[in-house]
Amino acid sequence: MLSVVPINDHPQIQRLTRHAIEQNALTRRDHLWLTSAILGDPTLSPLDRTQINHVLDLIRMGRVRLVN
Repeated sequence: MLSVVPINDHPQIQRLTRHAIEQNALTRRDHLWLTSAILGDPTLSPLDRTQINHVLDLIRMGRVRLVN
């Protein structure tokens, strides 16, 4: 028998990543929350992981800036 790990879509992650991309900005608090989620939540859906990684890539490329 296979054990099933629940995969959760987090609407807050989807809203936050969409907002960061639209505004080209992300608060440091939200950045910390996203990085903590991707590193510490094994139940994140592949879609949520992809969206967070996309925003983190945009930050590294300088297309989304961190603001206070």
